Amino acid sequence: MSYLLWFGIVAFIFALLHYFTELNGRQKGTISAIVTLIVTGAIAYNLKSDAQSKHIASIELKFTNGETLVCSTVKVNNKDFTYSVGTQSFVGNKGTSYYQQIFSASECE
Repeated sequence: MSYLLWFGIVAFIFALLHYFTELNGRQKGTISAIVTLIVTGAIAYNLKSDAQSKHIASIELKFTNGETLVCSTVKVNNKDFTYSVGTQSFVGNKGTSYYQQIFSASECE
């Protein structure tokens, strides 16, 4: 719904340009296209960011529940790894063959 608000704002800006400026049609079109591209890019970025956040939350939940994950062809479990919330990564535990190996949660499945 908020995305529709942004497109409403773009339409409002276009209306202001159309009725209250002395710009020619090409200049108005260019300004409107630039504003539309900026808003569309911001929306795309937000959608991608939301999807990535949901993926990481899902990975963290699976790890916490004891499921084995695959990160860069390595099987990650809560016996051999710990999860670092600050860096959103899995760190190999001391005494395992994965000691000091780090895998980002975003690259796990």
